[in-house]
Amino acid sequence: MTEKKINQKIKENLFSTNKVVVIKAIESIKHKGNKLYIPILFELLNSKPEKEIEQEITTLLGTVKDTESTNSFIRAVENQKYKTIRKTILTACWQNGLDFSNFLPVFIDIVINDDWEIAFEAFTIIDNLEFLPDEEITKTAIDKIQSTIDTVNEQKEYFLKEILVKLT
Repeated sequence: MTEKKINQKIKENLFSTNKVVVIKAIESIKHKGNKLYIPILFELLNSKPEKEIEQEITTLLGTVKDTESTNSFIRAVENQKYKTIRKTILTACWQNGLDFSNFLPVFIDIVINDDWEIAFEAFTIIDNLEFLPDEEITKTAIDKIQSTIDTVNEQKEYFLKEILVKLT
């Protein structure tokens, strides 16, 4: 994603009542690229748009390659306002292949605290990490898993044990 500012017309078009206008705005973002639209796309996704618009947004989010976008994804994942679309955001995180290794503790918290489907998406991100975070983050993650593994259900215990294998 290369542009450095938001085009107000594209932003307005994202929230149009005309589905064709919205889809064209999303396509424009795909074509030009701009990480500044990512939070706006989360807002639009959170507004429960028509299925076709939702699909266009999720496809776009799953193809983001700008490494500076990871913070936008993590802020959305952690924001309770987006709890209803957390699974979609997490799915985009593992699909786009960005390096989320420094956010390992966030994903471990999700595995521990969220329902099974969302925990599975967070687990998938961890399982697909190409690189592990630095030793301090890894140690913190291992300690957290070891202190909670006996308190979670069987499915989450499996996820946590698999994460421990990956981290050790």
